[in-house]
Amino acid sequence: MLMATQPFYFFFPRLGELSLFSQNISKIILDAIHVGHNITALSNTTYGNKTNHGKVLEACDGDAVADVVFIVDEGASKTQLQKIQAFLENLVSSLDVKEKCIKVGLVAYTTEPQVIFLLRMETSKTHVLQNIQSLSPKAGKANTGSAITFTRKKVFTESAGSRKAQGVEQIAILITHRSSEDSVNDAATVLRRAGVTVFAIGIEQANATQLTQIASHPPQQYITNLKTFSHLPHQALIFHKKIVNQIQQKLYVDPKRTELLKRGCVDTEEADIYFLIDGSSSLDYFDFVDLKLFLKEVVKLFTTGPNKVRFGVVQYSQISELEFGLEEYVKTSDILKAIDNIRQIGGSPHTGAALTFIQPLLKRTQDQHSRRVPFHLIVLTDRNSEDHVKEPAKKLRNEMVNIYAIGLRQANESQIYEITESKDRVYFVNDFASLKHIKNEVVRDICAVDACKEKKVDVLFLVDSSGSTGPKNFEKAKTFMRELVNKSDIGLDQVHVGLIQFSGRNKEEFRFNQYSAKSDIMAAIGRLSLLGQSTLTGEALKFVSDYFKPVKGGRPYVKKILVLITDGEAQDEVAIPAEALRMKNVIIYSVGTFNANKTQLIEISGKPEMVFYVENFDILKHLQSEILFGICSPYDGGRIERLDIVFVIDGSGSIDLKEYNIMKDFMITLVKKSDVSHDRVQFGAVKYSAEPETLFYLNDYSTKTAIIKAIQNDKPIGDTTYTAKALRHSEGLFTEVHGSRKHRGVPQVLIVITDGDSHDAAELAEVSRRLRAQSVIIYAIGIERAKPDELLTMAGAEDKYFYVNTFEGLKSLYPKISDNICSVSKPECGIPADLVFLIDGSNSISDSDFTKMKNFLQDVVHPFNTAQNVQVGIAQYSDRYREEFSLDVFPDKSELETQIGRIRQMEGLQTYIGAALEKVKHYFTPEGGSRINEKIEQILLVITDGRSHDKVVKAAEDLRKKGVDIYAIGVGKIDHLQLSQIAGSSDRKYTVDNFSELKVIKKRLVDDICEEEDQTTCFMDIVVGIDVSSQRQGDRVFHGQSQLETYLPKIISALTSFRSVSCNAGSQSQTSVALQVKNTDPPVTSKFHIDSDKILNSLVGTTIKNASHLDANFLDSLWQTFQIKSANRRKVLLVFSDGMDDNIEVLEYKSEELKKRGLDALITVVLEGASDFNNLQYIEFGKGFEYKTQLHIGMRNIDSRLFKYVVYNLLKSMSIRSAAVILFSRRTLLNEHVAVCFANASVKREKLEIKEDMGG
Repeated sequence: MLMATQPFYFFFPRLGELSLFSQNISKIILDAIHVGHNITALSNTTYGNKTNHGKVLEACDGDAVADVVFIVDEGASKTQLQKIQAFLENLVSSLDVKEKCIKVGLVAYTTEPQVIFLLRMETSKTHVLQNIQSLSPKAGKANTGSAITFTRKKVFTESAGSRKAQGVEQIAILITHRSSEDSVNDAATVLRRAGVTVFAIGIEQANATQLTQIASHPPQQYITNLKTFSHLPHQALIFHKKIVNQIQQKLYVDPKRTELLKRGCVDTEEADIYFLIDGSSSLDYFDFVDLKLFLKEVVKLFTTGPNKVRFGVVQYSQISELEFGLEEYVKTSDILKAIDNIRQIGGSPHTGAALTFIQPLLKRTQDQHSRRVPFHLIVLTDRNSEDHVKEPAKKLRNEMVNIYAIGLRQANESQIYEITESKDRVYFVNDFASLKHIKNEVVRDICAVDACKEKKVDVLFLVDSSGSTGPKNFEKAKTFMRELVNKSDIGLDQVHVGLIQFSGRNKEEFRFNQYSAKSDIMAAIGRLSLLGQSTLTGEALKFVSDYFKPVKGGRPYVKKILVLITDGEAQDEVAIPAEALRMKNVIIYSVGTFNANKTQLIEISGKPEMVFYVENFDILKHLQSEILFGICSPYDGGRIERLDIVFVIDGSGSIDLKEYNIMKDFMITLVKKSDVSHDRVQFGAVKYSAEPETLFYLNDYSTKTAIIKAIQNDKPIGDTTYTAKALRHSEGLFTEVHGSRKHRGVPQVLIVITDGDSHDAAELAEVSRRLRAQSVIIYAIGIERAKPDELLTMAGAEDKYFYVNTFEGLKSLYPKISDNICSVSKPECGIPADLVFLIDGSNSISDSDFTKMKNFLQDVVHPFNTAQNVQVGIAQYSDRYREEFSLDVFPDKSELETQIGRIRQMEGLQTYIGAALEKVKHYFTPEGGSRINEKIEQILLVITDGRSHDKVVKAAEDLRKKGVDIYAIGVGKIDHLQLSQIAGSSDRKYTVDNFSELKVIKKRLVDDICEEEDQTTCFMDIVVGIDVSSQRQGDRVFHGQSQLETYLPKIISALTSFRSVSCNAGSQSQTSVALQVKNTDPPVTSKFHIDSDKILNSLVGTTIKNASHLDANFLDSLWQTFQIKSANRRKVLLVFSDGMDDNIEVLEYKSEELKKRGLDALITVVLEGASDFNNLQYIEFGKGFEYKTQLHIGMRNIDSRLFKYVVYNLLKSMSIRSAAVILFSRRTLLNEHVAVCFANASVKREKLEIKEDMGG
């Protein structure tokens, strides 16, 4: 007897529904086939239940680990609810529901919401299915907003079973058929801000606007509209794919694409970018926090610097304020600090006036550059502007400003388009929490300007033309291809396009060399007609192989891109022909709809991030910019990162102009692959024949553009070839006066290119040896008539000389030489750190792979200064743990690298990462050699090639709580969620397919470790007031106060230098200071600054307008400087005074009032010539047990004393939390612990953590 199971059985309460079923029977059968195939395929994409020597490791289908909560409107008829139940049952049946994989919760609502079951309640699929049956129709209102809030508070919590803290994806699926009778916008925003991805299914009378407010961004991906309930059960397979897709995107696809975007943005060599941000009153506190987070995330994707990308911010409402200009902060870390310091100004938006405000800033920028540098303006607004925007925006565009406009919430759509006058530079999101979803899109559009410039690429479309595609979808695929072509730089020496159709047969439409005009290619695509038949993708992949060869129009030595577009599952083998293409350096992007098999698409592209898997062809148009950027800036290995490179090129008469240009192109290609600047890669060049001639020195140019221009302008000399003389001449370029950084440990490289034998060959050996003795690495490249023995003499080693028969062959050498030079290139890392490697030694790693891992460790260690500020330790693990050597054993780098090479693999049967993390904690204690008490950065780098047999979450989290930054590298088929749990952040997770690829991530890893990270979590605002009642009109600010003039700069500098102080383990602090001096002419701005110079400069040129008085009004005016601008920050008043000018009781009352209103400290400093100051201590608070000490401006170390008081207040909130815990669980110890916490202003992080542990 055969019994149908979910999702293959159907129930129809009404006979009329059977006819609808019959109309869709062919699609339903196809879906049923796909369920079988895809569930099998999903199992195959994970690594099954991985067995490791007898012990089975439970794996989840398709890496599918998530907490999924359904929110269902029960205000439906019995028949309608049965459709909902059928959908839920079908979907749950297809998911891998169990405790460690998919967990499910269910909330039902009408007027009031109720929990049907929580995430922690049902881990058995059978029980979940049974509980779904308990849904029943209920009368009542549709209070959807209330249900969303209820779900966030009662279901998506750790106590209810949520695994968010473990990095598990949180998903809500809301199903409704009517308009909500309460507001949904705020409730949904808070839910999404809490990290929940929201899908919204609207049926029949559902409100489309409300669905948009509820769902995550972009709406086309997260909103499903259905005309009738009858369509809902058939959505189960689609939602299965949506859920798995979402999980995989978050786990590893999105982080990889962001990494590729950042790599591609390196080509944005010079640019000036201003943010123009709406600070009007319509934004609440959390909106503004989200806005600033967006700015910071955008900045992090660029390489910043004075000759790189510069950032500035202008905030506007009815006024416009320059927060900071382009020239103020050049380091990424400083820009991030400046963004954190921005305060919302409030008011109504006047976007037109703000655009006008930008114009003089643009003029100032243009004056700073000797040539035109791209200027980008990113405008963010959430309301209709109260003035006109069209004309001021037009003026900026006429000045070649690239404007990008982001409209939020109630932004006026027509105004947004008036600002940009281009739909390609307009972005809309429903709320500020969704800005993070368009970050990559905005950055990609900016970076594409340089990434796609002068790119030589052969792009071949391979489009599915089988019968399953259908005429409508085929037209959408054609539109997609036309748009890609339209946005590409088509030309004889730029992008070439070819196209092949396939189904059961293959059809060549046009080759790469057939059309060179964009209009001709688009017309040819428009003429395509559907072939029909079956889907033989594997055969098509074999067919296209020859099209990248010259015989069929392909160009040698250019990037080769294949874009596969399909909507069906391949009916033949795809992995082998796809791998054959990739081995020929063809980069494959696979674009498939949900009807395609995702596993096959990954097999074709080779990497999940190269696959675009979407619900239907309508979404293709939203992929254009991402795929186009990939075409412009595809995978190309590493970049040259820190070198001094001198070209020595043969310009003799044997080389004609065409050959000389090929040589120049070779040099330019190397320049383009380098991070050019005076602190990264520098280039110099010498050309020679009978006599050498310097083209430019290492310190002449600091940008790619300038170097490339100098190379392009060069011409050959003619005459004979004297290579040794040229090498002698080049020695002068490797000197400090001409830019060499050899004294700073930067590798020195010389690349000599020649086409003939040297007339002074006898002298080559001596000059080459001398150069190599000076640590100059010589690469010798010979063409045609060059003699290999002379090349070897110069290079000194066989792996450093290269020979090709023709100048055209020089192009084929580029990848080999580039990789060789990349291996020499070493990043600089000056941070002090304790660095511990925890490496996998299990027997799943072969001997050769273990050696590759050790080589990788040596490469990672090399940039660090182990002799002075970096200690390195290594431990190994498998089913046991072994300490290889501790942190303070090998300060000598060569000895350290030798010791790494001697490590023997321990070969364990299983992998216990959790246990190893527990044991490696010892390294991060003073007894283990750690300098953690000296505030030295603590770093752990974990390398694994598989899943752990034990839990890793708690051990990893414990290390992070102690201030250890964990970086995790997964090799091969690994558990992505587990790797994320170890690292704690996708930014610190790295994956490679095999141990040979470890070298690819070395630069990114070292850069990430060395980069000063934005970990600021503690903020304090300090308002400084100056009260000198003896001053008169016209006096200088410091009249009669010479000590204040002397010590104020030191005090302000001390107060703005708080980054080393930490209120939480692993975090940093930031203080902002505002001067509130209202009695000057001109008035001193009370704006908060993080830069001491800015604060002090505001006093320059000011004079006293009238005397000030320390009274209640004076304290009130200081307090008003904080207000909303200091929300969620600690607040301190620092008053420099020559004595009280009000009744002591009045001032005491005012002090107590300010304390109740949220002031954390009021500290006074007595000035010269003071009177009536003995009672100042009675209005003070926030000084701990030193409250009786009255500070005087002439005191020794007055700046460090104030610093100590401010540190005390910064740490006080942490101390209070500790003391509060003790109060409830250790009453007998209360007084002792409170005394310790409050008496010591520099209380240690470790002691506080011990107290918290004692408190339970």
